[in-house]
Amino acid sequence: LRDRTPGHQFALARAANPEPKPLRVGLASAKINPPLNDPDHPVWLAGFSQNRRATAIHDDLWAVAVVIDDGYTRLAIVSLDSIGIFHDDVLALRAQLGRELGLTYTIVCATHNHSTPDLMGLWGPNPLRTGVDAAYRTQVLTTAAQTVAQATAALTEARLALHEVPVPPTGLLADTRLPLVFDSDLRVMHFTAASDGHTLGSIVTWGNHPETPWSKNTEITSDFCGALRTALEQGVTPTGQPPLPGLGGIHCFINGAVGGLMTTHPSVTVRDPVTGKDLKTPSHDKSRAVGQQLALRLLPVLRAASASANSAPITIRARTVELPVANRLMWLAPTLGLLDRGQSRWGWVRTEVAFLQIGDASLVCVPGEIYPEIVNGGIEHPIGADFAGEPVEVPPLRTLMPGRVKFVFGLANDEIGYIIPRSEWDEAPPYLYGATRAVYGEVNSLGPETAPRLHQALRQLIGTPQ
Repeated sequence: LRDRTPGHQFALARAANPEPKPLRVGLASAKINPPLNDPDHPVWLAGFSQNRRATAIHDDLWAVAVVIDDGYTRLAIVSLDSIGIFHDDVLALRAQLGRELGLTYTIVCATHNHSTPDLMGLWGPNPLRTGVDAAYRTQVLTTAAQTVAQATAALTEARLALHEVPVPPTGLLADTRLPLVFDSDLRVMHFTAASDGHTLGSIVTWGNHPETPWSKNTEITSDFCGALRTALEQGVTPTGQPPLPGLGGIHCFINGAVGGLMTTHPSVTVRDPVTGKDLKTPSHDKSRAVGQQLALRLLPVLRAASASANSAPITIRARTVELPVANRLMWLAPTLGLLDRGQSRWGWVRTEVAFLQIGDASLVCVPGEIYPEIVNGGIEHPIGADFAGEPVEVPPLRTLMPGRVKFVFGLANDEIGYIIPRSEWDEAPPYLYGATRAVYGEVNSLGPETAPRLHQALRQLIGTPQ
């Protein structure tokens, strides 16, 4: 979508029973580390508080691109190790993608990593100064566009296997706001070469905030997202067990439903699968342990023989939508030059939603941090909620989606903040579930109408799938 007009809709659905063509897939990745050698241009880390200056690069940040071509439609997906990017940034990135690439639609996701440079503007040296460096923003968008081009050039005949791996949240993440609802299962698109079956790469989704090193960390890191990608490529050697070899290839991590919020909180103890130690204090080792724990669940599944398809018809439906801004801080931030994103009209912002089918997989693109109960069910109307009435965002999105494996791409094509069920909205006392103070979430949301409007838009897009 290049059109900035609110309500502009894009749909692509082929005629029934088209002649299937061989699936082709290409993957590519590139580093997006910021320069740290100029003391006059500090790098401000995003995600916790202002004035968190980056001091070193612990491990690399990446842009990872996947291009999927069914012979009729060419879809590009790029994931960035970033706190988030705005819809304006997505439009700017798409504008760099030449027509010669033959792309039908491009999805741009952020991993929501809290140890990366500020690309939104809220985490500068103080609350009144943006943390965005314009040159770094340009670097990220340009590199991402180049990575998509490289993935397109790498297109090769492929097979697709889909997996859904149950992952209990205990020992990995916590839900820090009632009700306790998670998006903790792993969902995977595994791409192998049609010629000899070797792994080309994968797309992996899981719902968790990448903030494992926590607020005192000042070193740039890709957190568990990078540890997972590395482990899938290179393998893991669990303590006291035979090594689990890697798959090679290029692996793309995309976050799921992280609102609520899903996090490897300092209260969560993670078992390091390599050393056998229990890690509770936030650290880079704890981040690595989370990524490797996920890889240990995936590697045996991906290595085992499984049904795969050499064709995967693609259907795309996407549209821009308008959302009202009720949050006074989000009214003020653009005025102060902190948030640099377009407004479709006074008091409203433009964003984007999408629904896609890729063979027997379906996916929705959500432009922010959606609460898992909107996706999986479990919305409540607790005592203390600000609005009367039953839940609005029903039925859950996954019950509406077709296909065998149902993906949710969070922070896709925008970052509008938390997407909170209206019946769980709480700013005024009495507070939810008898709490003595306000719950966290509303301060980083556009307002109580965000979730109902997005749920309605996605429900309309899903419609009656082809």
